[in-house]
Amino acid sequence: MKMLTGAMLLGMSATGALAQTVPPPQIQVSATGIAKTPPDRVTVTYQVRGEGATSDEATTKARDSAKAIRTGAAGLLRGALELHASDFDIAPVRSRECNQNDYGQAQLSTGPCAILGYVATMPVSIDTPRIVDAGTLASLIGRLGGLQVGVRNYWLSDDRPARQQAMRAALASAKAQAQLIAEGSGARLGRLLRVDDGTNRDMTITVSAARTADIVPLSQPVAPPPIQIDLSPAPIRTNVNVTVAYAIDQ
Repeated sequence: MKMLTGAMLLGMSATGALAQTVPPPQIQVSATGIAKTPPDRVTVTYQVRGEGATSDEATTKARDSAKAIRTGAAGLLRGALELHASDFDIAPVRSRECNQNDYGQAQLSTGPCAILGYVATMPVSIDTPRIVDAGTLASLIGRLGGLQVGVRNYWLSDDRPARQQAMRAALASAKAQAQLIAEGSGARLGRLLRVDDGTNRDMTITVSAARTADIVPLSQPVAPPPIQIDLSPAPIRTNVNVTVAYAIDQ
């Protein structure tokens, strides 16, 4: 935990109408609480690519590659995965001599600008709770034809327990600061008046599942096991900042 600021606000004694507008004596402090929690989810991303002389051929190859990777990943992770694929692009391929671009004058697909083939691409991400298999999953995806494979993010499926832990640490730090200020000024710390953590949070969760029908039948030839990669992710750091005010007992 980290102590940030400490301030003592003393109200002046007054009588009559003035006493109604002056706040009671209080101590206001700010503090940060930190919780470090092992991640329980990991995201692995990759790109599926298909090439062909026609759009249909490129699309078919991309589809088959995506299915093979999904099947292999489901087998490795024992079905514990959420697969996300929302974008799909098909682009024509021309020779280098073609100067066609998005901002110039449109050109016919003849001569140097004749279409030589098509490339279909699809970015995919896999979320899984099997942290220990993240590196091995990336290795398997590369073997099965995935491109730009990477272990991108470790995260918490529910950060509320971590935030509660960080909040307790922040409040304990704030109270300790307020107690020191009160003792140093010869006052006695009173009751807690208010707490402000300044949070304004929004969360969106997208969930999908691999289909059981995509699991490789046992009758098919068994591929060699993927190369095992051991990773040691750092704990997730959760910070909570609070500003609290305590009354001063005279």
